[in-house]
Amino acid sequence: MKILVPVDNSEFAFKALDKAIEMAKKDGAQLTVMSVALEFQDVEEIPISYADKFKDQAKRAVTKASEVAENAGLKAETRVEIGASPADNIVKYAEETKTDLIVMGHRGITGLDRFLVGSVAGRVVSHAPCSVLVVR
Repeated sequence: MKILVPVDNSEFAFKALDKAIEMAKKDGAQLTVMSVALEFQDVEEIPISYADKFKDQAKRAVTKASEVAENAGLKAETRVEIGASPADNIVKYAEETKTDLIVMGHRGITGLDRFLVGSVAGRVVSHAPCSVLVVR
């Protein structure tokens, strides 16, 4: 079984990670933690330093998640991607790797995306090729 956990350094993501670790240990599943650094397309005014900041935040999130998994006795694969829509990256990765389950928090680091384009969790639930467990 393959479990994917998208993380963004929010408390909700790490609650989801705890649940995924519990499930992976019980079922002997392969665990992957993933973070998507935001990329702003067609916006020339965004300084490159912001892009670097988003990449660094994503790297820190997967490093922290990997350490949490390791401290629980589980090795997690890590993945950092760049994209304009985290939900699209998550769904595409799940399709490509034939992921069996996505475990994610119901809200991320900012609630702003809910008002702009709908929640990342909501979009993943709607488009994922596998089951999605949304943790509150």
